[in-house]
Amino acid sequence: MDFKKLPFLGQLAVVFVMAASLVAVAWWAYPNFSEMRKKNESDHVRLEDLQTEIRKGQAIEAKLPEFEKEIENLQMKLNDLLAILPSTPETGELLKWVKNLTDQSNLDLKAFTPGALKPVEFYKEFPIQMDVEGDYHDLGVFFDRISKYSRIINVSGVSITASSGKEHSIKSMFTATTFVYDEKGGEQP
Repeated sequence: MDFKKLPFLGQLAVVFVMAASLVAVAWWAYPNFSEMRKKNESDHVRLEDLQTEIRKGQAIEAKLPEFEKEIENLQMKLNDLLAILPSTPETGELLKWVKNLTDQSNLDLKAFTPGALKPVEFYKEFPIQMDVEGDYHDLGVFFDRISKYSRIINVSGVSITASSGKEHSIKSMFTATTFVYDEKGGEQP
């Protein structure tokens, strides 16, 4: 049978039967075609979401050196602040510094008695009872030098009396309070 010799309606019928057969075969061969299309669409949406996340990650990665520099600057500031407000009492270091300072100020350190830490908000007070002997002017120099120390030290309860010894004219007792950073401070139990 020659396709060209068929009348127009016959040709149309043959083409229609062939097309219907192809659709039926495709439907039989791929029964989940609509599900595949839906899965393809959902995969496309997921791909776009992942590409958006990748772009965000690349933007953050581009800023990484800036963040690292900021972390370095913040670490330097933290180290500076820990010099002023350390996280441990450092009694031994403080005693060495005070002994050296009393010697430079021509004072005799008679007592260095650390007290108990007292919690206050995010820090703890660290009181140290001190007794020194020397001259009045030397005591003033000592207090001036304490004020210039990198750590915060408050001097309170100063009492000055005449010394009974011939070497020194005064005896002084006072409390030098320094502060310690409390990492757990401000937290409610």
